[in-house]
Amino acid sequence: MMLTNRTLARINNRPREVGRLPLLAAGGGTLILAALLYVFGVLPYFAVLVVLGGGALLVLLMYRTQRAKMSVSLSYKRYLDHEGWARFSEVREAVEGLASSGKVWSFAGRVKRPREGKAQGPVPPPEREEARVGLLATPGIKADAPVWGIEAGKQTIFFFPEGALLYRDDRYEPVSYNALEVAFFSRRFFEEEDLPDDADVVETVWRFSRPDGSPDPRYKHNNAEIPVVLYGLLDVSGPFGLSMHLGVSNRQAAIRFAMTLGAEIPLEELKEATAGHHEERRRTEKDPGRPSSKEGGEGRRYPEVLEREARLATARRALGVRKGASPEEISAAYRKLARTYHPDKVSSLEPELREQSEQRMKEINAAYALIKRQGKDLASGGVRTG
Repeated sequence: MMLTNRTLARINNRPREVGRLPLLAAGGGTLILAALLYVFGVLPYFAVLVVLGGGALLVLLMYRTQRAKMSVSLSYKRYLDHEGWARFSEVREAVEGLASSGKVWSFAGRVKRPREGKAQGPVPPPEREEARVGLLATPGIKADAPVWGIEAGKQTIFFFPEGALLYRDDRYEPVSYNALEVAFFSRRFFEEEDLPDDADVVETVWRFSRPDGSPDPRYKHNNAEIPVVLYGLLDVSGPFGLSMHLGVSNRQAAIRFAMTLGAEIPLEELKEATAGHHEERRRTEKDPGRPSSKEGGEGRRYPEVLEREARLATARRALGVRKGASPEEISAAYRKLARTYHPDKVSSLEPELREQSEQRMKEINAAYALIKRQGKDLASGGVRTG
């Protein structure tokens, strides 16, 4: 059984607790019956014990039956095809990467995005609490696939193969991946709490400083250097009032999560995140004892993943298709562009225009080949980085 509207209705309407009255009635009735049989001598002693044992088994059976109705089992190993598993694995790995970050916070409100082209100064972090990201319990659901989730405040979003489920007030609401909107940007913050190991520290400032940035001599004893860190911010929104504002210490993990769920990341952000990873690795190589959350195998893949996603984003723009476009949409866009820029179509034009068209056709062919190769890699269960 997979998630359907009927299944979701069963989950939301499931009993929340075991009914005690039927159990008490069955247990009490058995005791009374056994006592009467023993007092009036209808049955011998060992037969009364058999009646008591049967009553106990009946109560246990009733209890297990009620417990079974409190959850719905979902099975994917039998029904989910290879393409579905490939897509689900991509989402799962993105959430797993997010969970590996040193810190993930839930912000009380949306953080203002810096204006494009303007230098952003550091700001104190807004009101925040730690969010939970990982293999979270799914009340009322038992699935034979790993279900990762994000719990931020009173909202939890679970990622299933068919789509996401928003859990709030002990009720699930369906959110398709197409309806899930994720935005990413970076912001500089003063960090006066515990500094995560994977935080990108861009500078340090004095708590009390002069206009030129030097320490104010009037505060010699309680003046400390405060790190300025660059965190990744994720705005996750969707139907049924879904609204999460997350701060992530590992910007690479945040970028990968956002891209997996359809967000377009500016190339500058991708380059900066990749450069930050290489700088982190150089620092770790100089000081092997330096702790780093990027030392795992998944962390080493982040630059390759980001570079691959950047190339795919460029290829999609070349063909004029959105992220998540179907193979039919991609092929149709390619054929339309090929009919326009094919050498046979521009043979009568001026040499300069023919040269431009040929260059454009090369870009279209390369973009189409890259996207097609990515589709084959997902279908085979692998991921190319080249």
